[in-house]
Amino acid sequence: MVGLGHVGATISVMAFFTDDSVAFWRELAANNNKTWFDENRKRYEKYLRAPYVALAEAVVEQVKELEPEYSIEAKHALYRINRDIRFSADKTPYKTELGLTVGRTQKHDPEWPAYTARLGLDGMAVAGGLYMPPKELRDRVRRYVGEHAAELTSVEQEATEFAATFGRLGGDAHKRAPAGLKELAEAEPRVLNTQWVFWARFDDPELFTNPQLDQFILDQWEMARPIQEFLKRAVQA
Repeated sequence: MVGLGHVGATISVMAFFTDDSVAFWRELAANNNKTWFDENRKRYEKYLRAPYVALAEAVVEQVKELEPEYSIEAKHALYRINRDIRFSADKTPYKTELGLTVGRTQKHDPEWPAYTARLGLDGMAVAGGLYMPPKELRDRVRRYVGEHAAELTSVEQEATEFAATFGRLGGDAHKRAPAGLKELAEAEPRVLNTQWVFWARFDDPELFTNPQLDQFILDQWEMARPIQEFLKRAVQA
């Protein structure tokens, strides 16, 4: 089994997505309607859905190898191609990018750090962290971040590849310190966060058909693993 950190190691022997996948995506973008999609559903299943599932299986297997607490099934890490248009001004019914989220047991597990990626023809975004935890857990993590601010800073400084790729652990934050945490927030502003996440964008169109697409995603997630381990300790404190 290939470890996540083995940059350049080959898991896949051939590309997940091909020129046929690219052609389907481009035609869908120009014909984003149900009639066209239904007429081309077999192409979707063969050139987009099947390699999408294979990619999910590859990355989920590797994450589980090194972090067994992630017991999610690969099919549950996928997103539907159908867009939710109920509250959107854009009424096109189909997405033009693919997503993968590896949570502990499901995609959206707000009580455990997750890994995620978004992939399109123009490149991809890779991200992760603890996204929108429930209030009780959020407040516990806030205190942990404040009381272990030196540890978090040390982890970030030592994880040089993480810093070069993602910068610092960030996320949306409240403007005022919660009761009892004012002093901690003055020393470590991330005590005010409502989430603790990292994100990076890779504008490389060739990633979509790269035979080592799975390893590229895994390598970015591996850079973030020291940060994820800090967040795991925080949610379990």
